[in-house]
Amino acid sequence: MRTTTRHLRPSQEAPAVAARRARAGERALAPLLVVVLLSAWLTTTARAAAASPATHAARISHARAHTGARHVSAAYSYDLVTAVGGVYNFGGAGWYGEETSQHLSAPIVGMAVTPDGRGYWLVGANGAVFNLGDAGWYGSLASDVLGDWQQIIAIVATADGKGYWLIDESGSVTAFGDAGPINGGQPLPPADLATPIVSAAIAPGGIGAWFTDSAGHVYVTGEAPWLGAHVRNHVSPITSIAAAPSGLGYWLADAAGQVWGYGDVVAGAAAPEDLDGTVVGMIPAENRLGYWVATSAGAIISGGDAKSRSGPAGALAAVVGIAAAPQVDPAPLPPDAVGYDVNWPQCQSPGSSEAGTLPGPPTDASGSTAYSIAVIGVDGWAFDDDNSCLAAEVAWAQQAVYPAGSSDTGTPPYDLYLFLNSPASDATADQSGPAGTCSNLSGAARKTCLAYNYGYNSAVDAVSYAASQGAHSQLWWLDIENDTCARGEWNDEAHGEWWSCDSSLNAETIQGALDALRFLDITPGIYCTSVQWAGITGGYVPTGGAPLIWIAGAPWTSPPYPKKYGYPKLPATMAFCTESQYWFAGGSPVMLQETPGPSGYPFDPDVAC
Repeated sequence: MRTTTRHLRPSQEAPAVAARRARAGERALAPLLVVVLLSAWLTTTARAAAASPATHAARISHARAHTGARHVSAAYSYDLVTAVGGVYNFGGAGWYGEETSQHLSAPIVGMAVTPDGRGYWLVGANGAVFNLGDAGWYGSLASDVLGDWQQIIAIVATADGKGYWLIDESGSVTAFGDAGPINGGQPLPPADLATPIVSAAIAPGGIGAWFTDSAGHVYVTGEAPWLGAHVRNHVSPITSIAAAPSGLGYWLADAAGQVWGYGDVVAGAAAPEDLDGTVVGMIPAENRLGYWVATSAGAIISGGDAKSRSGPAGALAAVVGIAAAPQVDPAPLPPDAVGYDVNWPQCQSPGSSEAGTLPGPPTDASGSTAYSIAVIGVDGWAFDDDNSCLAAEVAWAQQAVYPAGSSDTGTPPYDLYLFLNSPASDATADQSGPAGTCSNLSGAARKTCLAYNYGYNSAVDAVSYAASQGAHSQLWWLDIENDTCARGEWNDEAHGEWWSCDSSLNAETIQGALDALRFLDITPGIYCTSVQWAGITGGYVPTGGAPLIWIAGAPWTSPPYPKKYGYPKLPATMAFCTESQYWFAGGSPVMLQETPGPSGYPFDPDVAC
């Protein structure tokens, strides 16, 4: 069931602002409504791009990766959405798919995130709604014939995520699920508007709403306070309005990035001189003291105390909006979860983009079982050997299922891993980075610089490659193995010696990779054994917090090995999970790998602790 209301009243002076503030303040302690502010104002370039297939971001230094998600923390971040349905997430926001593979009958114009951060909705200009992750589907306007000034400009979720509002260019608000009519005000016919509405925000609790047109008029409905407008001869049109979570203030932004603040919010900022793209959307940060503004090129302007979590401008194309999202942290899978890890050996052939035979249903290759754990290797050698069938293996990972009887629902998140090694003598990626320009140093300082930069840049490169292939994970593992070391500070790949015999330099490389992942808002973990960790690093305990660990070499069990092998059931592995003699790097285990397996068994089975 849906309800439609049109409750706008024109811009006006506010003789009872204090009273309105008092009424809104009574509701300030209500659960935070994730306000999503998305603009329907698109440049000619963006409209043309909407008709073309989406192109994922190419490799870009320090690009924020897409993320998969498990459990919610208190911090907030944001997602960007493109006209062709691409979703790009930042700062720990969850990633649950996109609509780029669909044949869209209208461009995507907006996005809203569920309160727990585990799903989201996309909406098209024609009112079609796409639900992903744990976002429920409560209806759409796709079957309706939308006339002039009825194109949808935004979708806003209710506080509990069990409904949403669709807003069109006339200011009409259509409610779905448990979203109620926006309260108060008198109907305002489209004829009363000089120009279409381009952006809107719903007040906390659905007690009212704010709307703006490109001329800077602000319209209000219900108990949303009118606090000012920016009606002038604009060089750049107004494109966005964002409301503070308190409901006591809002910002307006124009296409050039100029921001004005009204009410109880931090002041807006002047337009940057070198803005990449035009402003298409704006959201508040966690409080009234900051905001984020997004452009059509994916550039982010941070205001107040909001931290920009995006990559460099120009990384994306045809961005149409930005959505506030909870940060989501990884957590262990249920203790009876089993699964597999795959990499380039499972490609159909060397260099192929197609996957070969993979474990689990529907083929149940080699008697493999249904899986909850799916881990994918991004490379075979740092910088030199990308996994060519990564995208195909992501599709396999997205068929994982939670164990029978689990309280979790949906598709389990998959993890990614990066194979790491010492730099080679002819490496170039280690010459500069956070440790400095190594050629300016000498002796031990130069060696340390090269080792750290190599690890850091290896992780950044792997994350960027994964993003370009549509691979997204909030948890990344560093694959650290083979303690047969090479003399000196370099690896010797030709002789199978992947690490230097200098454990202090190896530790610097690993620390660099850990730091890079954390800089990218990714949770890092380490794959190794206690014996090999000691041989490679000398027992190093990384800085920055205890990493999660994934222990190799656990006893064989069934499952995940096929029953025909007659192995004992899962408790045989639990000593690795509970006894610290098997642990390393100061971390605690969340997963075990049962390798090496029986002769000829083609997959690496994994078990959750």
